[in-house]
Amino acid sequence: MIRVGMQDNGRNIEADFLGDAEPLQARRTPAESDRRGISFRWFGGSILTGLASVSLMGGALYTALDGRENLAIPAQAYEKESTEVAPEIERIEKAGRPALSASLPQAPQPGKVFMVPTVSREGDQDVVKLKPFMRLDLPLAAVPRHEVDYPRFDPLAIFSENGKAEPVAYTAEQIYGADVEGEISLKIEPYPLGDPHISVASRQTSEDIETIVRNAAPSLDVGATALTSVSYFDSARFSSEDSSVLSTPGLTITAENVSVLSRVEPDDYPGMRYDERKATVKSELPVALVLQGEGLGESEAIEFANAIASDLSSENFLGDDRLMMTFLTMPGEDGGSQSLARISVYRGGKHMVSVVRKKSGALAYAAPPDTAPEDAGSRGPKPPVLLARNKLPNIYNALYRATLNEGLDVETANRLIRIIAFDVDFRTQITSQDRLELFLSLEEGQTALTENAEILYAGITLGDITRQYYRFGDPETGTVDYYDETGKSAKQFLLRQPVPNGVFRSPYGMRRHPITRVKKMHWGVDWSAPRGTPILAAGNGVIEKAGWAGGSGKRTIVRHANGYETYYLHQTSFAKGIAPGVRVRQGQVIGYVGSTGLSTGPHLHYEVHVNGNRVNPMKIKLPRGKVFRGEELAMFETERNRIDTLLEERRLAGTQFAGN
Repeated sequence: MIRVGMQDNGRNIEADFLGDAEPLQARRTPAESDRRGISFRWFGGSILTGLASVSLMGGALYTALDGRENLAIPAQAYEKESTEVAPEIERIEKAGRPALSASLPQAPQPGKVFMVPTVSREGDQDVVKLKPFMRLDLPLAAVPRHEVDYPRFDPLAIFSENGKAEPVAYTAEQIYGADVEGEISLKIEPYPLGDPHISVASRQTSEDIETIVRNAAPSLDVGATALTSVSYFDSARFSSEDSSVLSTPGLTITAENVSVLSRVEPDDYPGMRYDERKATVKSELPVALVLQGEGLGESEAIEFANAIASDLSSENFLGDDRLMMTFLTMPGEDGGSQSLARISVYRGGKHMVSVVRKKSGALAYAAPPDTAPEDAGSRGPKPPVLLARNKLPNIYNALYRATLNEGLDVETANRLIRIIAFDVDFRTQITSQDRLELFLSLEEGQTALTENAEILYAGITLGDITRQYYRFGDPETGTVDYYDETGKSAKQFLLRQPVPNGVFRSPYGMRRHPITRVKKMHWGVDWSAPRGTPILAAGNGVIEKAGWAGGSGKRTIVRHANGYETYYLHQTSFAKGIAPGVRVRQGQVIGYVGSTGLSTGPHLHYEVHVNGNRVNPMKIKLPRGKVFRGEELAMFETERNRIDTLLEERRLAGTQFAGN
């Protein structure tokens, strides 16, 4: 037997190899350091080296990609169609591709600012200048984009105005009837008929002037040098005799640098031509399939689809994607051939990608068209989302929400409320078809609504009734107010409801008295309201009586113009300062609701008398405050027609834009 073993200076090498060495000691001297010991210095250096390497590699990769995420780009798309950089587009430096976020120019939308010539009085001159205006068409039932703060409904705040229109000069700014490119001044002076240098004799006719020119033609001599600067004219027109030279058949005199070409129909043109086509993708479909539907062959459609798919982040078009395509048509005996030369894709109003076919046949990226089609990217403003029927607000809340969400300030919205307050019950719920149309004058140099924007026109449609209000200066008084389309003031002569927040209880007519139980005529209407509710004067007038009146309790009688009188019964008290002979204005608080006299509860009994006769306050046809007639009406109609013309132009522009 042979024993195999290795000894090295007393150490058992076999035992070391087989793992039977002594365990590591917790403490060793430096000379006894084992090869299996841990170096923290080396370990920390390795970690720092790794982090530095990762950072450097990541930075190099990010710089190389230049922020792009799509790496799968068709090879043919790397070629440049042009080395010029479009001025309105940034190009990616490495690949020369146009930026994909280039915005699509959009046609002007209704509601945007547009310029209109206006005339205003400055000193003794009428100055005509261009001023910014805006038209808004707002559905009252639209879901508000954001919450807004506005005053809560308070009828006293609506009717507490003094009723006097803002005093301004009569020649306040009005729409001018003609376009101007800058600013002009007009000064009207009487015609100087007595000036000896001005002849008022009848003017010569065109025929007389031509005869004079024909007779003087032989003696005219402009010289050889001056003749070269005279523009061409038909000399035969001023010739007294026919010229055999100029009338020679087949001979035509043509001005210098002018070429005469016969008209050629597109189908008769012998060379190649480009045809532009626009299309809208109705739903999500494969790119190649859509292009085949536009007349491309299968291979050509797939080629273009591969070129633009990466830029669309999908192999499919989405619904409402807009395509602008240019086809190259070559004539031929068999009808010719057609191929796609260029395609541009728009999505959500933004340019996504444009690809062209080069002369070499390869595809390349290109800048978007200089002029985007009107219907590219968007078919106009999408119809707003409407509130559910059970969530429709009343007219008051709807008006504030619609106007404030559109950018009007609260004070302008307050003016709108006061304009229509005499014709609208603000507590009535709106319908989904109700709309508001505004035409506003902006501050000079402004392109957005400000607190100084002025309402020139307001039209509100509630149900099947549309009410219109035009701003106009009264030529007689020099004040500005609002009038309907017939020239009648928007303010009524009398209010039908002196307690705006009252509830209608008892109508005009025969009834059995609730206390005496006697059947008798009820000569007014009753408005129920809590005790102490303010009572407003129905119109401008003078206090005729204010005191106790037996079963009527505390009563106030107001005398108005043209034989009208209003009665207010059962008041709990009179307002401060109310006494016979005191002049009051429409909307002024004259008393407070009570239950004095023969009354079953707090309410206001309201009567209207005309020339001593009692009439039904709810059915009588009340006159307006101011009505234009004669020359005043003609001036108002001129301004109204100018506003109507501008509104119709904007409505038509909005219809065309929305219909693309």
